[in-house]
Amino acid sequence: MACAQQSSIEYLRNTWAKLVTHMRNHSLIIENLYQQRVFNIHEVEDLKAERTEFDKARCILDWVTKKGEEASNKLLKILDVTRTSTLHPDLHSWISCFPFRWEDEEVSYSFGTKPCQNYQTVLKKKAKMILKREHCCKYPVDKMQGNFHFIPVVLETDSEVKTQCKIKWKNKKSKKLRPKKLRAYIPTVQQALSPEDLLRCQDKNILLIGKPGIGKTTVVQEMLRLWAEKDDRELDYMFYFEESFLSGSTNDDLESILFKVYLKPMEKDRKDVFQDIEENSENVVIVFDGVVDLEENSTLWKIMNHELLPDAKIVITCRSEVEYDPLFFDWPTLKVYVQGFSEESINAYYQKMLGHDPVLLDVVLKNQELFSLSHVPMYAFMVVTFIPFKNDTDFNHPHTVTEMYIHIFRLAVKKQKKKTIKQIDKYLREIEDHVHLLMENAYNATMQKTLNLPDISSNEEDICHAFLKMITTTDSLSSAMTYCVFLHNTMQEFFSALWLLGHPGEIEKVLQLCQTEEYKHMKHVLPFLCGLLGEHNIKLIKCLFPEDQIKKTSDWFIEKFLETFLQPQSESEEFDFLYVCQCLYELQSPKACLIFLEKMDHQLEPEEDLDPHQCCALAYVITQSRDKEVYLNLEDCNMTDAGMNMMLSCGPKIRY
Repeated sequence: MACAQQSSIEYLRNTWAKLVTHMRNHSLIIENLYQQRVFNIHEVEDLKAERTEFDKARCILDWVTKKGEEASNKLLKILDVTRTSTLHPDLHSWISCFPFRWEDEEVSYSFGTKPCQNYQTVLKKKAKMILKREHCCKYPVDKMQGNFHFIPVVLETDSEVKTQCKIKWKNKKSKKLRPKKLRAYIPTVQQALSPEDLLRCQDKNILLIGKPGIGKTTVVQEMLRLWAEKDDRELDYMFYFEESFLSGSTNDDLESILFKVYLKPMEKDRKDVFQDIEENSENVVIVFDGVVDLEENSTLWKIMNHELLPDAKIVITCRSEVEYDPLFFDWPTLKVYVQGFSEESINAYYQKMLGHDPVLLDVVLKNQELFSLSHVPMYAFMVVTFIPFKNDTDFNHPHTVTEMYIHIFRLAVKKQKKKTIKQIDKYLREIEDHVHLLMENAYNATMQKTLNLPDISSNEEDICHAFLKMITTTDSLSSAMTYCVFLHNTMQEFFSALWLLGHPGEIEKVLQLCQTEEYKHMKHVLPFLCGLLGEHNIKLIKCLFPEDQIKKTSDWFIEKFLETFLQPQSESEEFDFLYVCQCLYELQSPKACLIFLEKMDHQLEPEEDLDPHQCCALAYVITQSRDKEVYLNLEDCNMTDAGMNMMLSCGPKIRY
């Protein structure tokens, strides 16, 4: 403990040897000393001209102590207030022990140099622009005019919670029935985890995992909003890289990625800002939203593994199937499973969006299928988009994801070209070549695991741009590169399925590719293909494909699909039984469900949590079982009350 009589000069001189090597961010120290009138402008220029950081530190201490007790006391105060940026952690306890003599007047301290503060300001402006752009592109009918609005999604860190559920095909004939145990799927309020918690936590690596549309991007964008809107004086940086950037390979170095690809500072500030980011990486948050693959030893890979920016917080979002990719094997991380909207959030969202129309609000909240679908935020947004156009008779049949995408597709065409509903089919026939080119681009890009689309017209009046957004990056001092991406990767997968529908000879090839590690991501295309082959959707797409071709493909597809996904690749292989159920739900074919149940010997046993949409699909398949009971073991399953209601609605067709 320091003596109460010890002078500021003595306190600095006693720790001189450590200070010359353990003081950091000398530009920030110099700027604060200039603001406190300890140094004049000429002294500042002379200090900046010193060749090494050691020389700068030595001169700062030498000049300040020679100026006397008051100047030395001001330096100590600066080091105390800005300790996280200017002192090595080993000196934090040292500075806290000095008996400061605080004056009555309010003293303002800088927590970053002027160039760094300016760059932080423009970074926050860019963050708000990203949020506004994503808000408008993804949620076009959101009645909440203005800023990005976050409806809470369920975040779960329990390593036993999985976002994909699978079933082993076992013979259960000799197994005794056990009482079912239905527990709450949604965590209690006390267990709730928020984007703010993720932003504040000490973990340097955070992996957000979830299926498509479940809310991963919404979570990291809420983190971005919280950072952009906070008004504390700390200097920090947050960089948000979306899928369209990650899907393209880059050989750029760190400085180019941050300043050329993301956001360029003023040229005269570039050196100071980059130096601050490198030397104080604990003040940096980097988000990679939508990682599928990163080339080993690339700059992005080095950032993720802290070879660059060793103390930065790295937040990565990925789909469920990527969680166990070798990319993440040795990556120490906090895993957060994004589970989508809770029942409370579904109610809150529709109240916000449809509360002005109590009839529509009542229809959605009392429709079990729509309600279960809405636990996926992307689907809830789409329900709000298409539901005002539906008539009373439309609510008498199940609501599938594919049906909603088809309606969004048709309504987007109607809106962009100002057509009436009666004119949509005729107009789509007229622009068939343009739409098929978009399908082909979508399919090729999906196969290649990229979002960047070539061969797209730059004319924003082209119908393709009803489904695309333009991304522009600076690729040199005086030029920029612009490319197109779909508003969401699920829309790209929908258009890929449309291409397959028009090229039935390629379907069997894709079914086989789905079983390989390299192309397992193509499984996300097949539920859309099933929905497109369903009889209930033929009237909506026959303007693009011959009706007899769709029916002919449908006749052979289901047998080939079930044969592919119910044949184990090895003795240890697990069947993705719930995935098959969701594909059958999209198809809406009682005959196909019956074939599946017979192949499963009418015995179903989910062994993990069921989300509401999975419950809806499973209930649909079970209700097609005709007169034969289905054995359903729910002992190890968690589900919502809505999910349990759907299971119970199957009535006498189930035995537990």
